[in-house]
Amino acid sequence: MLFGDLRGRVRSPLLDLVRLNRVVRWGQGAEPVEVIATEADTPYLSGVGGSAGLSINPLSPVLTRPLGQARPPEDLAEVLRAVTTRIALVSLAVGEGDEHPLHAALDDTAARDILVITAGDTSVADHPWSIPVLSCTPSGRPSWFVEPDPDARGLFAPGEEVPGPQGPTTGNGVAAAVVAATAALLWTLFPSATATQLRSALLIGTTTRRVGPPLLDAERAHEQLAHYAT
Repeated sequence: MLFGDLRGRVRSPLLDLVRLNRVVRWGQGAEPVEVIATEADTPYLSGVGGSAGLSINPLSPVLTRPLGQARPPEDLAEVLRAVTTRIALVSLAVGEGDEHPLHAALDDTAARDILVITAGDTSVADHPWSIPVLSCTPSGRPSWFVEPDPDARGLFAPGEEVPGPQGPTTGNGVAAAVVAATAALLWTLFPSATATQLRSALLIGTTTRRVGPPLLDAERAHEQLAHYAT
């Protein structure tokens, strides 16, 4: 369900779930996000945070690098090494092959101060630098397609029927796009923060009793960055 706020902007209860509404009101900016996904998924993921989606950070430019599904790990490694933004959103299945080049490329993103946010069901999620994201319902429960895993790391974020320019869409990649847009907003508000500081702030999340990782909590991340990144 969507409804308008007093300024006529579209507002979603999904933003209340992850305490994003106050953070959105504190500012907007132009921190870009680079989306690495299949050609079919790219339009859906690119629009989640924009004005036709959740309006998390609609001024944030989105760069796209479509990649075929189930490509060898070295193909994704090559794309990651070419990323020029500080935030990379990765949402695609990787095929079989030597994963050492991919792990090396992810190590390189950490060295280059690039934050990597990924759908929780990708091989990129296995790398300790990435932030894996799993989808949850509007009430904060794990989505029906998410397998319960008490040891899963990363975050939960809204990933069901999320509005966008291509219509409502669902999936772990969509949830990852919500986190990527939130990261872009926070980095706009705290431009001097490092990727490590932003990553740590996001991963605090909301402590709950749900099985799996914590739920994204944008306001708590904002508080963390205000304390340590200014």
